Amino acid sequence: MYRFFDMGLEAGVAAVILVPLFLVVNRIYFHDLGRTVGYLIFAIYLAGVDAVVGLPCITYIRLDFNYNFVPFLHMFSDYRSSLLNVLLFVPLGFFLPLFWKKFSAFGYTLLFGFCTSLLIELLQIFTFRATDINDLMTNTVGTVLGYLLARVVLKLFPGTEPSARTKDVFLVCGMTFGVMFFVQPFLAALVWNWIM
Repeated sequence: MYRFFDMGLEAGVAAVILVPLFLVVNRIYFHDLGRTVGYLIFAIYLAGVDAVVGLPCITYIRLDFNYNFVPFLHMFSDYRSSLLNVLLFVPLGFFLPLFWKKFSAFGYTLLFGFCTSLLIELLQIFTFRATDINDLMTNTVGTVLGYLLARVVLKLFPGTEPSARTKDVFLVCGMTFGVMFFVQPFLAALVWNWIM
């Protein structure tokens, strides 16, 4: 239970930073409040992923080689963790084709999900977390399931085809992970000190 509170608090603190940031970027660059709200929801999801997987931040970087490169090792005996890894990436596969036309192609969404998961696994070398090939596989499966769900939604609601610029996805991801690396840890520490 504490872990869910911790993750929620970390993502909530990020949201406090991301909301004004995205409103400023909307005035300067996006110029579409509806789209910006969608981007903000996506960014808060990414901040939640960051909080769940324990990516390094400016206040905590430690080289720790804890890894598993053997596919399927403990994957089925620890089925709960595998299922949660799948579920964690369903929103990624869902949001990409909803917002960005390029990701309506299955291959681009699959590649983005795989590369995102790979980046997370590589960055976990610099944390207390384990780099695990099974996480890479289950996260990619989650991306595929999210993509399939998005295709169903787009078929049910024709006329909702994505129209956002593809480069926006990299801007949204960059802003979110920049906030999570450089700013959020300091604000989260203040909140934790206040709570404790």
